[in-house]
Amino acid sequence: MARIMIVDDDRRNRELLVVFIEHLGHELHLADGGERALAIANVHRPDLVLLDVMMPGIDGYETTRRLKAAAAPEFLPVILVTALHDRESRMKGLSAGADEFLTKPVDRHELMLRMTNLLAMREKTMALAQSNAQLIELQTFREEMSTLIVHDLKNPLAVVLMNLEYLAESLPNLPEEVAGALQDSRGATKRVLRLVANLLDLVRLEAGRLELALEPVDVSAMLAELVAQRATLARSRRIAVAVTPAAPVTVMADPDMIARMFENVFDNAMRHTPAGGRIEATATGDGTTAEISIGNSGPAIPLVSREKIFEKYGQAGKGTGRMNLGLGLYFCRMVAEAHRGRLWVDETVELPTLFRLSLPVR
Repeated sequence: MARIMIVDDDRRNRELLVVFIEHLGHELHLADGGERALAIANVHRPDLVLLDVMMPGIDGYETTRRLKAAAAPEFLPVILVTALHDRESRMKGLSAGADEFLTKPVDRHELMLRMTNLLAMREKTMALAQSNAQLIELQTFREEMSTLIVHDLKNPLAVVLMNLEYLAESLPNLPEEVAGALQDSRGATKRVLRLVANLLDLVRLEAGRLELALEPVDVSAMLAELVAQRATLARSRRIAVAVTPAAPVTVMADPDMIARMFENVFDNAMRHTPAGGRIEATATGDGTTAEISIGNSGPAIPLVSREKIFEKYGQAGKGTGRMNLGLGLYFCRMVAEAHRGRLWVDETVELPTLFRLSLPVR
């Protein structure tokens, strides 16, 4: 059962509409003018309004505007019942927010059909609004839980890493196997810390609610610095790393996000480059777009898998095995898109796996 409000300054017109629809079992409210209609709507919140246009005081157009404004953001269907036939009157009604028009004398079947359609539309709109509200509530809960998880994980992980760094500095003459295990533990702890840092930002990126702290960033210098930081690890794995010399390439970006994206892509290249292989990194710009590439000589990623590797928790075939990709490359794709850029996989003869990133300079 719906709440229907009938508004007309002519008692006979109101009574006729009541006769037409009372058998439907709806709750009916009657008003003899715009002022009374607004007062009734404030108390009873109608689901649909049948509204005369030509009334003393507040006319149907102004009443429509006020009813719609008071009901917002809910959808309140308004059917204007009028003797006016001209285009200008209909345009005026549409501008006021009217959803349908009925011409006097009213046809009973047309009235019921239009009412049925608009009430169904209102029901669907209300259901959609409720679903959206639940999704927003769920997203807020997800962010809050992610914040708690990140906080509870970062502190103990930071302590573990600090102790591992202390052991490495305090015990320089450890047996080679023990030193290697210690180095692996430090690297693994750093990766987990990066993953934890990415987690909360990833939730916000997915929801479109992450605010980027934009500033000028020299991506060429950032890439060179990253390669320098990974030089020792690359040598230990007998991987040659080269950065193509380039002039500064500056973009407006969030430096922390870009740095973490570079780290994820570069570390992915390190994991999948065999001993004796090589990694090449370049950054160029033309004043409009910055082009960054990080390629390696490991096995090529099959064409059918080149989009799958950017999926959440995706797996993709490479060579004869499978890559478990986790969140790293998914995070990178989200960061690129948040900067209005593009990240994809390409290949060359020399570098079978080549990640390309395109970023607008501004």
